[in-house]
Amino acid sequence: MPSPSHVLCAFALALAIPAAAWAQLVPGWNTKQFTLERLDAERVRLMREVEIEGEKGSPNEGQKFFADDLELNTRTGELIAIGNVVFSTPEARIAADRVVFNTRTRLGTFTNASGIASLGERGEQDRSMFGTMEPDVYFYGATIEKVDVDKYRIDKGGFTTCVQPTPRWEIVSGRATINLDDYALLRNAVIHVKDVPVFYLPVMYYPIQGDDRATGFLLPTYGRSTYRGSSISNAFFWAISRSQDATFMHDWFMSRGQGMGTEYRYVLSGQSQGDFRYYYLKEKESTVSTSRGAVTEPARTSYQVNANVSQGLPLGLRGRARVDYFSNITAQQLYNNNLYQQQFSTRAVGGGVSGAWRGLSVSGTFQRTESFYNSNDSFVNGQAPGVVASFSGQRLGPLPVYASVNVDATRVLYQQKSGTSIADWGLGKVDVLPSLRAPLSSLPFLSVNASIGYRVTYFTESLDPSTRRQIEEAVTRRYADMRAEVVGPVFTRVFTPNNAFADRAKHIIEPAFTVQRITSIDTQNRIPTAASYEYVVGGVTRLTYGLTNRLLVRRGGGGEGAQGSGTGTSGAPRELLSVGINQSYYSDENASPFDNSYSYSMFARPPSNFSTVSLVARAMPAQAVGVDFRMEYDPIAEEKKIVGFGLNGLVRSRVVEASAGWNKQNYQFGNQFQSNHYVQQTTTLRFAGNKVGGTVQFNYDIGRSTMLNQRYIANYNAQCCGIAFEYQSFNYPSLDPRFPVPQDRRFNFAFTLAGIGSFSNFFGTFGGRTY
Repeated sequence: MPSPSHVLCAFALALAIPAAAWAQLVPGWNTKQFTLERLDAERVRLMREVEIEGEKGSPNEGQKFFADDLELNTRTGELIAIGNVVFSTPEARIAADRVVFNTRTRLGTFTNASGIASLGERGEQDRSMFGTMEPDVYFYGATIEKVDVDKYRIDKGGFTTCVQPTPRWEIVSGRATINLDDYALLRNAVIHVKDVPVFYLPVMYYPIQGDDRATGFLLPTYGRSTYRGSSISNAFFWAISRSQDATFMHDWFMSRGQGMGTEYRYVLSGQSQGDFRYYYLKEKESTVSTSRGAVTEPARTSYQVNANVSQGLPLGLRGRARVDYFSNITAQQLYNNNLYQQQFSTRAVGGGVSGAWRGLSVSGTFQRTESFYNSNDSFVNGQAPGVVASFSGQRLGPLPVYASVNVDATRVLYQQKSGTSIADWGLGKVDVLPSLRAPLSSLPFLSVNASIGYRVTYFTESLDPSTRRQIEEAVTRRYADMRAEVVGPVFTRVFTPNNAFADRAKHIIEPAFTVQRITSIDTQNRIPTAASYEYVVGGVTRLTYGLTNRLLVRRGGGGEGAQGSGTGTSGAPRELLSVGINQSYYSDENASPFDNSYSYSMFARPPSNFSTVSLVARAMPAQAVGVDFRMEYDPIAEEKKIVGFGLNGLVRSRVVEASAGWNKQNYQFGNQFQSNHYVQQTTTLRFAGNKVGGTVQFNYDIGRSTMLNQRYIANYNAQCCGIAFEYQSFNYPSLDPRFPVPQDRRFNFAFTLAGIGSFSNFFGTFGGRTY
């Protein structure tokens, strides 16, 4: 306590010195206080509601202190403040009971302190992590030591990015180091959710880097599966640079074993980027309890490799490569969360180089694809390698005739594998097709195009005419392809409804007619049918006729009405409805099964002089809504007249994104009929600026009355944390011994903190998304 004489001297000094002279006693600072005392030539003491702020342009600029009692050394910058101390800078604010600080080095120690600091640009770049709150980090401790410009050391404290009065989460630790531009490193850390401890880590690294990419551990994902038991997945993210990163993952399946994987991604330019993924799974021998009883699963190891690379090359070339490979089909189907990968497991390796110069384009390709029917049987196809060159659009002098040439040289892969036996029908093929095309009409309502091409194809193998077996004897196929296409006359009518839906509407009726003649092929019965991928029947005339109706609508001069109708850009026409119907006639019925214009009936019905009737309809009631319907009808069939149909719809908006499909296809083999009949849908909802959302997905086999797969995802994001749940069930074939459980139920849970995301593991939890 100051003596009475000191108080009287200070009071006399305060009366004697004008307010404008305080700055001379505390140079470099603007001060406010009730009492000021000079202790010696270098030290001053300010008392009672003290406020000092660094003068603009001085070394102290940007620093501000509030305290009950403050002592400052004006030469060294050492400062001691006691009682209701607040230290403030443009980036941070710390409150404490006592502070020992150096205003020159801007370092010091705060006792019984709490602080808040801004994450700066990083928080502004991803405000979704913080909701409506400012992107700040809040920290507290028995002592907080400021050891660098943006670096703090905390003893017996914690921190959170939730700045509500009662934070939704916080991390408490014995000792922590926080670098506002990089990370927070905590020892003996305990994560609290609403003051409830939920997780302990001896060491925790929490990224708070100055941009939106930070090295550190991602929060673990927890799961439960009928087959795999309980599981926990962890990942470490390494932000190598702004253009590349890597993620290291580990999965622990308590009933089956462990898996480890890594992913590397890079982006060098718009044309040069890639990602690589590798996963190793080691399963232990275990007993799985099922409705059929206990099943012993063997120990096994497997791996998975995925890569996708695109690279710009000199001379206008571009290289690409893709790998989707797995070593064990059973592991792939038991662990995968993607229904397509789980049911139709295919592994592929491919790549190529392509380039285009004026009218010439050249590409070299290698592609090997193996599709598995089960663990022992598979089908291999592809090109190893293939080179394609095309020269198109060259006008022949003043004539309205355009020439093109296509050359394709390929080593075709085609194998059927069953156990250890391999049936190989691969062969070499060189295909040359020069052609001429001439537009014969310039009328706006009538389009007529004629073309002629002469195709020569050389196969290194052929069919033995007597045994119908493929033999190593070359054969050449030659034929001419002549075609005329007529579209029109086109009839149009314009309406002006001038309502909320459209200002103008245009109805178009568009008939179309095509005649094609393929000359006879002398070597028809020797052309290989297995590996050629396309089989041409010679000596055939094909007539195709059809009619298309289109309805176009357009909204006029903008305004709220135009936007609300979802018509997109003001004044741009939109195809509201399109309905087309067509059929073909073949002079030789044997050509009908090989016409790929009718995908549902190709190889699915007996030969006929008439194709199925194809109906294609598309509707777009609004810019965010689309419907597509395709159907093929067989008018001459005695039963199963509808060969196949597909109905698909899509809705996209800020709140809902939904897609649904209904597909059926009938196959006829002699007098026997088989069919595939499925319905599937996926709906994703987002509410309150993506604060609450979820996904519902299912795939149902109508023909077999079986729910193949169903998935439900729900997520909630608060101001600074979030939570996500996933439930999924798979029904496996009951008679397949590879699947020990008839149904695998899977539950996954992920928790997120602002600045730390969750992740989707290699098998696609949460639909392959992160939260």
